[in-house]
Amino acid sequence: MKLSELFGSTLRKAPTNAETASYQWLARGGYIRAAKDGDFLTLPLAERAMNKLRARLRHEMESRGGQEIGAHADILALAAGDIQSYKELPKILYSFDEIQEKAHPRLGLFGAAHSPSVSIHILGAKEETLQNWQALLEKISEEIFEKLGLDAKKRDSGGYAFLSEKSGADHIHCTKCAYLDRQAVAQRAKSMLSAEEPRELEKVATPDAHTIEALAAFLNIPKEKTAKAVFMTATIKDKEKLVFAILRGDMALSEAKLITALDASDLRSATDGEILAVGAVPGYASPVGMKNVLVVVDEIIPESSNLVAGANEDGFHLRNVNYGRDYEADIVTDLALAQAGDRCPKCNAALDAVEGANLLEITPMLNMKEATFTDEKGKGQPILGVSWTLDLGRIFAAVAESHHDDYGLILPPAIAPYDIHLVWLPSKNVDTQADADDLYLNLTNIGFTLLYDDRDARAGTKFNDADLIGCPVRITVGERTLEEESVEIKFRNKKEKDIVELDDIANFVIENL
Repeated sequence: MKLSELFGSTLRKAPTNAETASYQWLARGGYIRAAKDGDFLTLPLAERAMNKLRARLRHEMESRGGQEIGAHADILALAAGDIQSYKELPKILYSFDEIQEKAHPRLGLFGAAHSPSVSIHILGAKEETLQNWQALLEKISEEIFEKLGLDAKKRDSGGYAFLSEKSGADHIHCTKCAYLDRQAVAQRAKSMLSAEEPRELEKVATPDAHTIEALAAFLNIPKEKTAKAVFMTATIKDKEKLVFAILRGDMALSEAKLITALDASDLRSATDGEILAVGAVPGYASPVGMKNVLVVVDEIIPESSNLVAGANEDGFHLRNVNYGRDYEADIVTDLALAQAGDRCPKCNAALDAVEGANLLEITPMLNMKEATFTDEKGKGQPILGVSWTLDLGRIFAAVAESHHDDYGLILPPAIAPYDIHLVWLPSKNVDTQADADDLYLNLTNIGFTLLYDDRDARAGTKFNDADLIGCPVRITVGERTLEEESVEIKFRNKKEKDIVELDDIANFVIENL
């Protein structure tokens, strides 16, 4: 490709609203442009870069029997309609699509409303088969991340993230043992309270104590001796249901964990009217005596005795509320939101709150009851499935965030749009362009991909653009070196320059790249 014909120019300055290094350098290098509604246009250089990732993934899948399907495919419907027997399993299907996210335009590709992706779907008859495939996909992903020079962190609940300031999603991280997960599902250690014999319920006046902080201060007790009530309205099987979530007062609710526990499609805060309608009082609600409410308690609640909870009466609370004796729950599970300063669930060190871009997400193993197959004994069984989704846009942004200097991008060969940036330096004394044209054709015929700067421009402008674009190798054809039948070769990740004879260029690049 001749640079004079390339669509998308370099920029002298980054967009004023670009808050991440990846946005700044990808924009300046001519890879992306902001579009409307939080989206980004990927220019030809970016598409060539991501096409390298797509080609690698196609090769990995096809070499293992994987088959490509169209985007937006309903895997469940495909499986139900086409797989009848155990002899047809396993099946590995993959598709190139887009991930839709909440837009954060100032973050560039980390915050794009739509991001190119690849989804890999594994359908099998046995869990062991899916587990083996998951291990293989994990190995493939880690090899790709290594080739890209990415420090991708494995999350405890599955998938990988790239940790960087302003990279998007909230994560919880332990620097001591490397525990990592998205904050919505991250675990935290939960301290046990001293064992106590259950005492009798006692109603106490607590005027204006309608928050946990105010209640603990008024009664002079620690927050962990209180029971926090959180009313939510969940949509379960297309019907709204009032939910009473209970945690210890020193913990916050993870709505994501509650949604999972309820298998709900939607969740919102309950209105005061909805709370009053079931006989509870906002700020003084209690699970004691509650009816027609779905009660979900955090797993530590049954182990915490003699807590202070609301009395369902304005200005009053109950002392010595005990799970099992005074009330029971429909669901007991982990509901606590892990936050900075909480203790790590693995090593008990203090947890940190960090930002991380989601590079790879794993949809939990599914038991697809609507899609069945006939096993060896002629009995119908549900097809098992799991899906992996690699976010190509955010992977590219993570590479740009990791690989740049003060002059531009330094892209690894595995994702660089071109192997070589060929720079022709015009001369008033010698026709250097003919030599540059010949070199362009020769290296292309050998199999290298080249971006040929054939513009009649100053050397400084050309070198600056080469640094911004960040291809692995820059070859300069100029009057000075041609007098010695040589060219100047500089690798983007090195400071040194080499003078190499014309006949040795290909071997030199191959040996040193």
